[in-house]
Amino acid sequence: MDTTRLHEYAVRDGPRYASVPVGVAVGHRSTLVAAGLAATLARMPECDVRLSQLSKLDCDSHCTHDDAQLVFGDSALLKQLRRQFTEPGKPCSLASAKFVWVTAGDEAVARAAKEAGQIDEHLPVDCPEEELFAIVRRLIGSDATSGEHAKRPAASPARRCALGGLAPGVLRRVREYIDEHLTENFRTEVLACIAMLSCGHFNRAFKQSTGVSPHHYIIQKRVAAATELLRKTTRAMADIALEVGFADQSHFSRTFAAITGETPSACRRRHR
Repeated sequence: MDTTRLHEYAVRDGPRYASVPVGVAVGHRSTLVAAGLAATLARMPECDVRLSQLSKLDCDSHCTHDDAQLVFGDSALLKQLRRQFTEPGKPCSLASAKFVWVTAGDEAVARAAKEAGQIDEHLPVDCPEEELFAIVRRLIGSDATSGEHAKRPAASPARRCALGGLAPGVLRRVREYIDEHLTENFRTEVLACIAMLSCGHFNRAFKQSTGVSPHHYIIQKRVAAATELLRKTTRAMADIALEVGFADQSHFSRTFAAITGETPSACRRRHR
């Protein structure tokens, strides 16, 4: 995804039970996180999600996301938008949108920001799909649509599987295994066995449920664990790299920067 310019697109992924229009702007310093979040939001069953990409360049110029009701972004992007609201002569069409902070180990800071009224909600990068959908419903006040949705004929098991990826119980078991063995160098075949699926089917279903591949999901979890250690300890970078499952400090630093947009050292300084 190109983060240097505004790129709007409509999501059309098959018939839906309802057509509640929801405008969502997604922006994150990690293109991987932004793409995964957009892919997951596009599967929200009872809403016609109209996605647009938001970059820092949009914040520096005149925002044109007139139909965006929700904004998902990292801390730097949301702070820049809030600052723009207070600058005279620099109007922003997102001033009335609701902000959701996508966190990566900085949940305590996000909670404080929510209590201070700076954001409307926060969620971790690896939050379950159901939790993300629930937040969207609550923020746009569309819980009522679930009543209309419940009156519709139930989809067949095969249809539910096609739309929802892994079953909730299977996804929970896979996530629990990943959490318990995060530092180990295990193969995707192990996760496929837990889900009782072939590797190909598991990879497709997992990505459909989470928005990212199993490999990227594991990397995101390791980065989140590393962020906590950087914030709360003074341990050496090399020790932290091994603790969360990276092969060495160099690999850890490159991956951390690609996911979060900053180096591990910069992250540590920011929380000191």
